[in-house]
Amino acid sequence: MNAIDFLKTLYFGDRYCTKFLLDSTNNKVELHVNQISRIRDKSGEWNYYTDEDIENGVLVFTGIKKVFLDESGLLPNDQIYDVYANEHDGIYEFVIETSHVDVNALTYDLTIRIIGEGVYLLDPAKPDVRIQD
Repeated sequence: MNAIDFLKTLYFGDRYCTKFLLDSTNNKVELHVNQISRIRDKSGEWNYYTDEDIENGVLVFTGIKKVFLDESGLLPNDQIYDVYANEHDGIYEFVIETSHVDVNALTYDLTIRIIGEGVYLLDPAKPDVRIQD
């Protein structure tokens, strides 16, 4: 499954970012999420499907070429609105639409762009298994 279609099978509604990790040694970026659900309904809707939920799941972007943090300089620490990809000549532009909440409970919307080769999901209960379908 290509990255564009794979990301369409992930549900992030009412979920939040717990960690955003730039791993330059392994050329990857990790988006840690309190819970990730899968979308398996043919309609493309989540429909409260929970059989494959992953608590403290990690979305791993690989073969990183560039990372563009939000111009605000803020890091994600709250709700994830969407994660999607566009493909250009075999390389993906991954877009993470998320938010940051400050100490005064003010919310700031963020957009992070990652240029890379692929993406997979990790379940901390099975750290050696790359979920790509």
